[in-house]
Amino acid sequence: MLRLRRLTGAVSGGLARYLSTRAASPARPPWALLQLSKMDRSGASSQPGASLHADYPPCVSYLTFAASFVDPRLRHDAESELFGTVSTDVRATSGDGLVLVRFYDSRNHLPTVGSRGGEPMREWALDGVDRDPEVTRFVCNPLSGEMYRLPDLNGTKKTSRYLHFGLLTQSDAGQGPPARYAVAELDGNREEDGQGWLVRRFLSDSGEWDKLVGMPSPLPARRTVDIDQEVVAFGDRLWWVDASWGAVTIDPFSDRPELRFVELPKESVLPDLDDVVMLRELGKYRRMGVSEGKLRYVEVSLGKQFLIRSFSLADDDEGGDSWTLEHEVAFGPIWKDEHHASVPLGGMPRIGAIDPLNANIVHLIVGDQMLSIDMIKERAIDSSRLGCADFPLLPCVLPPWLESSQIPEGIHWSKKAKMKSNTPSYSDMSVHVDIELKK
Repeated sequence: MLRLRRLTGAVSGGLARYLSTRAASPARPPWALLQLSKMDRSGASSQPGASLHADYPPCVSYLTFAASFVDPRLRHDAESELFGTVSTDVRATSGDGLVLVRFYDSRNHLPTVGSRGGEPMREWALDGVDRDPEVTRFVCNPLSGEMYRLPDLNGTKKTSRYLHFGLLTQSDAGQGPPARYAVAELDGNREEDGQGWLVRRFLSDSGEWDKLVGMPSPLPARRTVDIDQEVVAFGDRLWWVDASWGAVTIDPFSDRPELRFVELPKESVLPDLDDVVMLRELGKYRRMGVSEGKLRYVEVSLGKQFLIRSFSLADDDEGGDSWTLEHEVAFGPIWKDEHHASVPLGGMPRIGAIDPLNANIVHLIVGDQMLSIDMIKERAIDSSRLGCADFPLLPCVLPPWLESSQIPEGIHWSKKAKMKSNTPSYSDMSVHVDIELKK
């Protein structure tokens, strides 16, 4: 039996109270839907760090980073026709406000194919794209703008193939600002070679990466796990989700960590699809996440009508790893909005996000719109338009104490690096950032 620690901290307590005071204190939303991060190449931002452009869900929020912070050098080699580009995205959220950010540093070959007005015309072709860019990862506080660079994984920046990292924090008091954090990535593909599973993890207390090798497979059958969703931080564990079957989970802080497997609700378990495209499509309509201190699983299916079903994972005293159906809402292609007006859906809805503060609400994507669906009222209570509907959305809670708290340091790599080299690099940064609040 998998024992779960019920969340009683900011998400289920303080943040819920914070949400109830929104009308009296509109300083910022209690949580944000993060999507695309942006690079500020205007030069207007003179300080490093992150800027959060916050909006109330279901509207999307995003982080901005100064391009000069990543690399101020001219990124063009005319002789070899190489052009450098830097892009960024948020890969994971911790459950209490910290986020894991990834920067790609690419060198792309853009040959000259002609000229126009005296300026060279260049061709963007797939064979010229850098398929193995250099990657740098940071833990970021989106409210203070503070960022800490993680050491290079395996001593190299060529780590773009490692995609599924999770971020988990621990607080000494059980709630409030974290005292430490862990970043971990799961690799189960070694099982076929008889080498067991591999977990790569970084602990802020040690300031170093280590590898947990040869870990026994947690799966109850000879079947692989195909991960195509963000890693979920819940309780004292990280969860890697296979939308067709279940989730593999581990406590990355443990001195003797053990992989466990939690199957989806029985009626949701599918045969091994063995098709990456099909799994990716399935993942649009299934999502695991955290709301009101419980692990949730939500799916949208199509029969005679569209059907939303929402489950919660039971607490220890209720059976450990059993799922409880909490909502089952059927609806047709016409939906009633908050004004009881008829709204055509225009297609099968996808799951955008699970609301972290209200388990009765799920945010669905239909075309280029986000609909906030109240499963009790059985209608849309809010909506917004998405600029990029195909990119994933990550819920990020913003506790009241987050802006004034610091990222736990431990024995941090960036401080050790400063002792080894006088070369300017990504260093420890604590920067106050004004929050742009959209209304």
